Amino acid sequence: MQRALVVCAVMLGCGLACAQAGASEPPGAAARGGACADAGALRAAQQIVDTWKEGYNGGDAARVAALYTEDAYYLTQHFAAGIVHGRAGIQAYVQRGVDAKYHIDSIKIVHVGCAGDFMYVITRYESTNAGQKAFGVNLVVAGRSGNGWRIVAHEAAVPDPATAIQHLDIPDSHSGRSR
Repeated sequence: MQRALVVCAVMLGCGLACAQAGASEPPGAAARGGACADAGALRAAQQIVDTWKEGYNGGDAARVAALYTEDAYYLTQHFAAGIVHGRAGIQAYVQRGVDAKYHIDSIKIVHVGCAGDFMYVITRYESTNAGQKAFGVNLVVAGRSGNGWRIVAHEAAVPDPATAIQHLDIPDSHSGRSR
């Protein structure tokens, strides 16, 4: 259990660092070029995204939960504790959104990376929740499971446009000028 948490923490940190480093890339650019050369992992990432969206929008929380390992973690600001643990908990959490008739309008893969038997997928999503349009980002860490992949950790974040930083001046490492 502790090993799984350490692996997840390392992968989440790596994913966040890569997301920050690639922030200036246009959406989808990294997914096309891919830091992950494993074609099977790239197909699996797209399958996870498609199945998640179809299951959620189809009202099938069990189908969404089946994408996760039994002891997966889901970090979200939409739950008071911030952390949902275990497939059963994740299914119950997803069911709340399904019951509220929330809808995922789109999920776009921004980046896929691989490290050994793990991959991380960074996505951007748009949704309609109780008539309100929203967007957010996800970091999904999946591990090989038999012939497939299962999500071991998932972090969802919804930026607050009113308080979010609107632009970063990132110095170009070659010229020292901001890009």
